[in-house]
Parts: sequence; structure tokens; C-alpha cells
Amino acid sequence: MIQAGLDYSNNWDAESFYRPVPQVKKVRRTYRTSNPKGKVFVKTAVALFVYALVLVYLCIKGALLGYQIVELENEIKDLETANNRIEYSIAEKCSLSYIEIAAHELGMTKAEQGITVAVVPEFEPIIINENDTPTTNQIGQNPLNKLYNNLLLLAHNNL
Repeated sequence: MIQAGLDYSNNWDAESFYRPVPQVKKVRRTYRTSNPKGKVFVKTAVALFVYALVLVYLCIKGALLGYQIVELENEIKDLETANNRIEYSIAEKCSLSYIEIAAHELGMTKAEQGITVAVVPEFEPIIINENDTPTTNQIGQNPLNKLYNNLLLLAHNNL
């Protein structure tokens, strides 16, 4: 209540009462309203474009695979014709008339029904004189005789 008794009206200063307020810049944000239909339209356009690209890729891939199939079919036909030629030549070589002609040219005869036995011939020993030098014919015959004797011995042991 003491304040009620004081008189301040003499010292009234209007400028001190209205103090200047510091001015702060007001930040203005701009908000744009977007069209939701436009966003949906753009997204569907991008999706359709990607879908079209995938379709084009698949069509090209299908065409390439078709060309490869045709190429492989042609290769199969070539292999079948080569196989038929080989079968024809085999049949020609195995024909009875061809075999008879070849047997006649080679002097072959038909085998008999009996058993054939091979007899080992007796060999005379070859005497080499120390004074004589062996000829090339005798040098060549000696290993051949050994080989022939060994073959006959093996054939005799296998019977």
C-alpha cells in the first residue's frame, strides 16, 4: 500500500514506457500444395515405361531363341544326313556280295569243320666258324629265327 501513497505522475516519461521491442525477422515458409492426381499419373507413367521395356526385352530374347532353335534344327538335319551316309557305306561294306568279292581277291577259302594242329618243325643248328665273318643276311636271320622259335614255343604251351 505504500505505492498508493507515492505520486509518480510528475516524472511520467512516455518514451521510457514504450520501450522498443527488438525486431526479429519472421521466417516465411512457402508451402506448395501438390496435386495428388499428378503424382499418381507420373508414377503410373514410369511403371508403364518400365513394363514396356521389359516386354521389348522379352520379345527380343524370344526372337533370338527362335533363331537358335532354327539353327540347331538345321544342324540336326545335317548330322542325320551324315549319319545316313555312314550307315549306307557300312551296309555297302558289309554286304555279302562285297565280302565274297574281297575274299576271292585275297584268295581266302572257307574254314573246314575239323581241328587243325600246327607241328613245330625241327631246326638244324647253325654252326658259325670263328674265322668267317657273318654276312648281313645271316645277322638278320638269327634274331628272326629266335623270335620265330619263341612264338612257336608260346603257341605250343597255350594248346
